[in-house]
Amino acid sequence: MKKDSRPIIEHINDFLEYLDIEKGLSNKSQETYQRFLRKFVNWLKINNLEALAPHELSEEHIRKYRVFLSQSFNKNTREPIKRSTQNYYLIALRNLLNYFTDRDILSLPAEKIKLAKSKSDERMIKFLTVDQIKKLLDAPKTSSLIGLRDRAILEVLFSTGLRVAELANLNREQIKITPETKDLEIVIIGKGNRPRPVYLSKRAVKWLRNYLEIRKDKEKALFINYKGPKSASKRLSPRSIENIVKKYAILAGVPSFTTPHTLRHCLHPSTRIVLSDQIISARDLFFHKASEAQTMEWHDLQLRPQKIQDKSYHITPLLSIWADGYNLICSPHHRLFTIGKNGIEEIKVEEVKIGDYVMGIKKFEIQGKPFVTPQFARLLGYIFGDGTVSRKRQVVLLDDKNKNILKFYQNLVRELFILNPSLEKNKYRESWQLKIYNRELVEFILTIGFEPRANQRRLPKEILSAPLEELTEFIAGFYDAEGNTGRIRFFSSSLDLLKDVQMGLLRLGIDAHINWRQRTVRLPQKRTFTHKFYTLHILHRPDQLQFIKNIKTLKKRFLHIEPGFEGEKLPIGKLLKVIKQDAIRKNININDLGRYFDNLVPVRKTVEKIITQLENSGYRSPLLKTLEKITYANNIKWLRIKEKTRLPFGRYSTYDFGIDRYTGNLITDGIISHNSFATDLLSQGVDLKTIQEFLGHKNISTTQIYAHVTSRKLRETHRKFHSLKE
Repeated sequence: MKKDSRPIIEHINDFLEYLDIEKGLSNKSQETYQRFLRKFVNWLKINNLEALAPHELSEEHIRKYRVFLSQSFNKNTREPIKRSTQNYYLIALRNLLNYFTDRDILSLPAEKIKLAKSKSDERMIKFLTVDQIKKLLDAPKTSSLIGLRDRAILEVLFSTGLRVAELANLNREQIKITPETKDLEIVIIGKGNRPRPVYLSKRAVKWLRNYLEIRKDKEKALFINYKGPKSASKRLSPRSIENIVKKYAILAGVPSFTTPHTLRHCLHPSTRIVLSDQIISARDLFFHKASEAQTMEWHDLQLRPQKIQDKSYHITPLLSIWADGYNLICSPHHRLFTIGKNGIEEIKVEEVKIGDYVMGIKKFEIQGKPFVTPQFARLLGYIFGDGTVSRKRQVVLLDDKNKNILKFYQNLVRELFILNPSLEKNKYRESWQLKIYNRELVEFILTIGFEPRANQRRLPKEILSAPLEELTEFIAGFYDAEGNTGRIRFFSSSLDLLKDVQMGLLRLGIDAHINWRQRTVRLPQKRTFTHKFYTLHILHRPDQLQFIKNIKTLKKRFLHIEPGFEGEKLPIGKLLKVIKQDAIRKNININDLGRYFDNLVPVRKTVEKIITQLENSGYRSPLLKTLEKITYANNIKWLRIKEKTRLPFGRYSTYDFGIDRYTGNLITDGIISHNSFATDLLSQGVDLKTIQEFLGHKNISTTQIYAHVTSRKLRETHRKFHSLKE
């Protein structure tokens, strides 16, 4: 790096030429940069810093400039400049610093300029379902020329994902449709004057043909205005096209129109999502200011925090899937992860089959926030497990057949509250009853969400995200009330309560599985009723040992531990098959491995043996590296789909979240879910560079590869993923 003594102001013209010649930005983009940098130049002059050289610019200068921006006003509205607008000025300055770096001119690193957080960081984005798209496309009355034009506009927008300005600039000569034409590739000049191909589906071609066949004019524009004075331009303006779309959105009864590329991934409101500092429901997260969620980084399969960028609310049908005792309720278009021919791949929930495997998490850590003392948490655990709370009588009642267990809690209450609760034989049952009369305790328990109806009970959300000492004591109390002697399992008529406990156990790295059965209960009045009853099992020896170590239940000495554990299974059959074919093609001798390749779901130790023998045989390939990464990942597990059902009664409220990296994902009820807010092409597994090429986006940090007119890959992608069926 070299010091350049010329003032920053004198470098700006060179920077604009750089944007024009080397970066290929349009005149309009250059004018925008010039306008935003003019504010910085004015600030330099106001502060007598016209002579400031690039290497003299400091973080203190940036801080003062940001204060200046925050105190600036919009000339038209006389309102303070919005934070999002302030960011535009900072982005322009950051790009100037990047220019200095590119020219080897010593200056403040661009990374030192942090953007201001704005309301747009948590913007609410609206989406259309496939049914809504169909309603929108069918809204124009195609018996008239204007109706045909509008239907063609909607179909082209849906098929191509064009910007409205790009659509307005289309000319008739670009659309060469013959009777044999089914779909069509055209070249448009997009943002930054860059050409790129876009693809018209069979549907779009059909409606364009219908529209153009009845046009009698000789106007150059593809879409023209049929109103207004004859001397005016006939080409529809971008604003006119926006109004047309809004008009039909209202007629179709759908939300404000957004690009139909967006495909929803929606979660049930009670879905537990893991953030950096807590476990939170999807509903609460939607209204919460939390900014970071824990996500799986694909390059090393480890958890790291990523920013939550987008939130959205929808009404959608829901599916319930059960995968080895983990339950997730989500929309049919929600995506999970499985192992395919090329490694970890996405799979749409509606396409998941019984017997498929999806990715789950073994353990996660959060920065717990203290809630109550561990001793109080222990008492709350028992109360939420099998307690009765009466506001009218101002009493908490605990029942158990084992008198010694209630004696433990009697002493615990004495220590906590300086009370002397009574322990008596229950008059109506073959059990003992502890009575705790205390108004403050009753009100506190009800305040933190205690539900009198056992089948609707949940853990207090504060406990689920509390430090481990509180959480483990709460679970121990819960197990004292609802735990089994013998095999380690919890009982409850509330599925959500056991799912809460399941997520709490994952904080300890304990794998627990929920099962359910129909149970018939006979009441004292000799009436009977049948309901679902749930059990949470700790099945495997390593998890059982971890449970015994961390959960100090009073039933500890009565618990059964499995004598052995054969190991985790890895569903790598499809990947192994491809590796086998590749090894044979490369003349690698794998005869000794034949018996392993036939074992489609081997345990981890077997896969490690396969990897060792493949390496010893001289086999090398990216596929083997992928197999190694999956095998040695220490924080993921593979859950087998056991059940998939559609929830009754049609459509439900759901919530949707997006991570700011396209590889992002979320931990949802112990299962790894795909990040939302991607185009449907990206959701289908198409690489990001292809999508940027397809949509004409420019992002220097990720790609400088632009579209070519004859891109066969894009044509195939569009045909496969982006056309509604007739």
